[in-house]
Amino acid sequence: ATIITALSDRELAIKHVIHSAFSHSGQKCSATSLLLLEAEIYDDPAFKHVLCDAVRSLRVGRADDLAARVGPLIRPPSGDLEVALKTLEPGETWAVMPRQIGDNPRVWSPGVKYGVTPGSFTHRTELFGPVLGVMRFETLDEAIQIVNATGYGLTSGLHSLDDREQRKWRESIRAG
Repeated sequence: ATIITALSDRELAIKHVIHSAFSHSGQKCSATSLLLLEAEIYDDPAFKHVLCDAVRSLRVGRADDLAARVGPLIRPPSGDLEVALKTLEPGETWAVMPRQIGDNPRVWSPGVKYGVTPGSFTHRTELFGPVLGVMRFETLDEAIQIVNATGYGLTSGLHSLDDREQRKWRESIRAG
């Protein structure tokens, strides 16, 4: 999970989240599959527009397409990943809907779900594929609790320019 606070460099945060979530088609253990945005950012249509535009701009293609930023999955989606790519839970919406590209069941464009809620499937499930769940939070303490409740945490990230937020995150987050 990655947390972005209102005291961040927002454009840099988007760049880093996009790279973490969708490089290697999101199939790395360190990939961001859950993004927590402070209310001011989550509620900002301009931020959402830039994030979604960046996701839509990613070139998706075969492994031998050197210009592709998102390559194929190691196998066609099944189980948790298939559920995440094809379904929404109550309150969720597709900010960017993922779709299979062409006739290859392993090539999928990235998806972004907004409205993910604490305790939901997308919140609690580590997804190894090109799907990013986005959650809203009010305080950094709340965001840290949401991340710590996932049950997984090989890696986590924070985008904040504030030393106090960085210190609080380092002292409280349960991640490698």
